[in-house]
Amino acid sequence: MTIRSAFILFFVHLIPLWLLSGQTVAQTSPLTQVRLQMKWDHQFQFAGYYMAQAKGFYQQQGIATQFISAKPNQDPVTNVLNGNAEFGIGNSELMIRYHQGDPVKVLGVILQHSPLALVSLKDSGIDQVEKLTNRTVMMEQGASELLAYLMRKGVKSERIHTVPHSFHTTELTNKTVDAMSIYTTTELYELEQKKLNYYIFSPRNAGIDFYGDNLFTTERIIQNHPDLATRFAQASFEGWQYAMNHIEETVDHILKNYPTSRDRQALLYEASSMRDLMRSNLIKPGYMTFERWQHIQAAYQEQGLIPEDLNRSLNDFLYQPNPEEPESSSYLTIIILGLITVIAVLVAIRGYIFLQRASRARKQLYAMLDHSPIPVMLIDEQYRLMQWNHKAEKTFGWHYSEVKFQNALELLIIPTHRIHFRKALENALKTQTGFDLINKVQTRKGDTLSCSWSIAPFQVQSHRYLLCMAIDTSEIRQLKALALAPKKVGNCKKDDKQQFLAGLVEIMQLSLLIWEEEMELSKIQLADQSRLWRVSLDNGTAKTRTLDKYLSLETIPKNPRWKNVIQTANFVIRQCPSHPMTNELKTLKQKYQNL
Repeated sequence: MTIRSAFILFFVHLIPLWLLSGQTVAQTSPLTQVRLQMKWDHQFQFAGYYMAQAKGFYQQQGIATQFISAKPNQDPVTNVLNGNAEFGIGNSELMIRYHQGDPVKVLGVILQHSPLALVSLKDSGIDQVEKLTNRTVMMEQGASELLAYLMRKGVKSERIHTVPHSFHTTELTNKTVDAMSIYTTTELYELEQKKLNYYIFSPRNAGIDFYGDNLFTTERIIQNHPDLATRFAQASFEGWQYAMNHIEETVDHILKNYPTSRDRQALLYEASSMRDLMRSNLIKPGYMTFERWQHIQAAYQEQGLIPEDLNRSLNDFLYQPNPEEPESSSYLTIIILGLITVIAVLVAIRGYIFLQRASRARKQLYAMLDHSPIPVMLIDEQYRLMQWNHKAEKTFGWHYSEVKFQNALELLIIPTHRIHFRKALENALKTQTGFDLINKVQTRKGDTLSCSWSIAPFQVQSHRYLLCMAIDTSEIRQLKALALAPKKVGNCKKDDKQQFLAGLVEIMQLSLLIWEEEMELSKIQLADQSRLWRVSLDNGTAKTRTLDKYLSLETIPKNPRWKNVIQTANFVIRQCPSHPMTNELKTLKQKYQNL
């Protein structure tokens, strides 16, 4: 996609919204009174609705909204169905309720990834989700995705003792319960403030990736007031867009106008966590796809929570059909979309090929940027950081919210390399010519990395930007240093060769151990996600026969794929930097290098 086509696409999407704006109800008309049933106490989780009220978006649509907080042991969905509220916020269990015959209609999605998870304290000894069998778990209403997760992990719901949720972590910290359901956006902050060590069990680790916080209504509202549903959803999503673009202002508004148990830092933590789950820098609030809901439906069917033989159409569950692809939520995102094919080309040059054709669906391009194996960032002509992806966060140590609009040169480049790098950037902006450069950068922890940069300048109207991609060359140097290892093995004494092979086995065993403990995933996922080992099917069962050979000295090949072993260790180190044994793996890898 070119920049020109990105702008054309933007305005094509913009025109219908412009036309809709002419249909909004005049502010002089009587306001329609509606109630929004929330699923929790007042906090940033509902910030978009607060700001839609505060900024007059509801009023512009002829609506006055009352917010209803959830009460312990109260089911928010049932409250809406009983007519105590016109609109509600629910999780993906709405799908189950729909197939059970409840007349619910989803208007749009706020969180692209559900924050619902389970947590246990480390001193409880529950370090695997399977150990929740015969334990007491505090579970909130509508947590069927957690039940699906437990079932997929072999933990039957009748084998755990569930108690109603209190909306607090006290029961966990005083050992009244062994584990509890949480929102990763809120309760983790409480545990960290108490300096408690914990294990977190996320359904996403088992391939259950659901939407979170879905705005819904009832068939009765749709039949009797279809325009009301459209206007309420449009104002709500506009409020969310404003809230995520003005987080500080939104937090101030919540603290001033709504009773909340959370202080300013807790609300800012929640906002930052929600930003990642919403993908608000790429996806417009409210966006959802038919295919994603099919995935959720299939997951529920797999666990028997929805019958295989469905008698209700998914089309009737989703009220408002969305465009096939998400609209950009910001001007800079449009720029990124226009340059995403540049990323594909440069990544391919580096050996990472993620696109087969430049015409793939844009949602795949979003995923490529977000999950790129190399750091990708966007800076303006003042060298301010306008965007960077998750890999940049992992490599350099800062969350994007911490470095947004900071000077990239001063943040990352070591002082002795800064002047040279600045001159190269100045020349790129002036000539609009890309370049490659190797220099040293500093991380949040104070470490120094040697990075190979690919810089692509571009200009939109009068604004100039630089798309920057970095590769940590330390791993490449390590592999080059090991290039003679196979020759040494072939010519060395028998005892030395055994030591060499034993080192490979030890690296693989430790890598797998860290992976399983930190990620809660198996060696199948390690082989698949690292793309270093073949996964084959044997009578429908996934096998990793090649990888398995490197887990024992008796089965390791005489001429081992030593590069794969080192790259596997590097992959695990990148994915599991906080595991207590990761440093041991780094030391072991260095020891092997010196053999």
